[in-house]
Amino acid sequence: MEIQGLILNPETKQAASLLAEVTFNRYRNNPGHYRNTASSHLVGHLGEFAAFIWLRDNGFEPEATFSDPTKDKDCDITSNIGRVEVKTWSAKHWEQWGRCVSVSQYASIKRKADFIFWCTVDEVESETPKVQFRGWCNVSIYEGMEPIMTGAAGRQVLNYQLEESQLNPVSQLK
Repeated sequence: MEIQGLILNPETKQAASLLAEVTFNRYRNNPGHYRNTASSHLVGHLGEFAAFIWLRDNGFEPEATFSDPTKDKDCDITSNIGRVEVKTWSAKHWEQWGRCVSVSQYASIKRKADFIFWCTVDEVESETPKVQFRGWCNVSIYEGMEPIMTGAAGRQVLNYQLEESQLNPVSQLK
């Protein structure tokens, strides 16, 4: 599958960093579905900004719900093709954790989003991080799937995980 992506500019990286600081401070004492670190918040927001830019540049009229931390119960992005949840992993964790939705998070995602836009981020510490669009899937693809334990020993999470071949290329959103 062809993987598209983009390089974020320093201003977008700064905006993602500021938003990550706010959301990390808000949730720093909540265990969450996965590791709750300042870095994981930044990775997530970099993916959201990149997905927003791609959707905007391709005529999908996105609205960045993620930019308002008080709307964390809503989808990340609304658009003229549906409600979007953006899931982003650092590139080094894609094989192990990518394409996963935790069992405890699935009901919330199903309620608020129509599809998931999957990203990976490389060079997170760079002023111009690289975001790759790994694909997308309908939220309903997880319905009836058997959960599995994923992750390194001692840090495993019960997840629904797709095979990479089950993702649709982002070009198919057009």
